[in-house]
Amino acid sequence: TERDVLSAMDTDNSFRSLYGEVQRLLGRSLNTEELKILLSFTNYLGLPGDVISVLVCYCKDRARQKGSLRNPSLRTIEKEAYSWAERGIDTLEEAAAFIQAQNVRNSRLHRLMNLLQIRGRSLTAAEERYAQGWLDMGFDEECISMAYERTCLNTGSLNWAYMNKILQRWNEAGLHTAEEIKRGDRKNAV
Repeated sequence: TERDVLSAMDTDNSFRSLYGEVQRLLGRSLNTEELKILLSFTNYLGLPGDVISVLVCYCKDRARQKGSLRNPSLRTIEKEAYSWAERGIDTLEEAAAFIQAQNVRNSRLHRLMNLLQIRGRSLTAAEERYAQGWLDMGFDEECISMAYERTCLNTGSLNWAYMNKILQRWNEAGLHTAEEIKRGDRKNAV
């Protein structure tokens, strides 16, 4: 409530400091509604101030990666805060590990986009699920390239569902390296 925000601003030095830091990071003053959201990060989600600062920086970086020139809204940051709380990310070490894992994931997806000749746009949510699924199955870029080439030869272009069937078949057959695929997969089509 507004009374809780006013009380925190008057009596809680760490919240007042967090408030100042978040305003500095976002480059603007926070309104009362945004202060309530920020207070919920500490009081409801139990996130420490230093983790919230890292969270805000992470959300800013993610917005930049997606091409936005604007800082994220506190509502956007709130969604990520709930996600972090659900994952149990409440220390600087856990936040750093999560961000590092996300950076590795994004780097792998970016390389995969180059391999699939996708430029000038982001993956759609469905495309990202396919791509992440292939990486999670343990396929490296060479295997995905082989599936892409086969897909293009058989369909004339990138067909995500077709390519997914190729990779799922290889996965089910236990073929996860280029050498295994060359030896174990004699079919030329799905």
